[in-house]
Amino acid sequence: MPAGDLDEEKALELCGEICRNVLGDFAPALLLLSALERQRVQTLLAFAHTLFDFARQHGVEGEKLSQINRWEFTLETALGGQPVGQPIFLRMAREQRRRAWPVEALDELMACARRRATRPRPATPAEAEANAERLARCLATALLGKAPPPEVSAFLGALVRIRTLQVLGTEIDRNRYPLAESELPDDWSVVGERPDPRRLATVVRQECARLRPRLLRAPRGLVELPPGYRRGSIFCLLAALRLVTGIEDSDTGLLTAPPQIKLLARLGLLTRARWFG
Repeated sequence: MPAGDLDEEKALELCGEICRNVLGDFAPALLLLSALERQRVQTLLAFAHTLFDFARQHGVEGEKLSQINRWEFTLETALGGQPVGQPIFLRMAREQRRRAWPVEALDELMACARRRATRPRPATPAEAEANAERLARCLATALLGKAPPPEVSAFLGALVRIRTLQVLGTEIDRNRYPLAESELPDDWSVVGERPDPRRLATVVRQECARLRPRLLRAPRGLVELPPGYRRGSIFCLLAALRLVTGIEDSDTGLLTAPPQIKLLARLGLLTRARWFG
């Protein structure tokens, strides 16, 4: 969609496509939201994904920060009521008119992107967990209008980390290593090469062991969410538990054939989420 095109329908289609790619196996959760809330989620995740694309680029730190600053300035322009001929900003402005975005949450999202731009890899698993939870919390706050319960932030942060494991092969092929430096040092790495599969499998199993308790504690907080988001989160919880098991079992094949949830299984999980939500 070219810049300057103010077609809202096309803008929504673009945001929907980006959002589905970001969510992967968790995307069916959107079907459990109302149409308006689904559009809001699609818009915010498309915005955040593009923002973090700037932060994750290779290159000079100052250039990445400049791109983030321009993205933030353009957002402020769009939310202030001035037309911006870019589809994501068109959608962000539309949602602002329907229900204003919490300023503090958007500021925190920008801070997360700047941190990613200046620190490409977390030093430890604890730092990786904190980064994912911080990102998840500000996204949830932007959608809900208030901070989610701590168990929900931890749960959503775990979903971010599961998606990271699913796309690990693609990231490594692009010479990006999202796992903690203490777990997988990069002193061995050469552009175009991959880490030792057995060593990587050990690191991934350790990460899965850290993720599962966060998932199992999630129901305590999910009950406090609005109905649509509660049902969507239940779907994501069921899908996440299945994916974590699949990731553990994939062993050395994770980079080339990450586990996915088949269509019939997704339909079954949707039915269960509707029933229990």
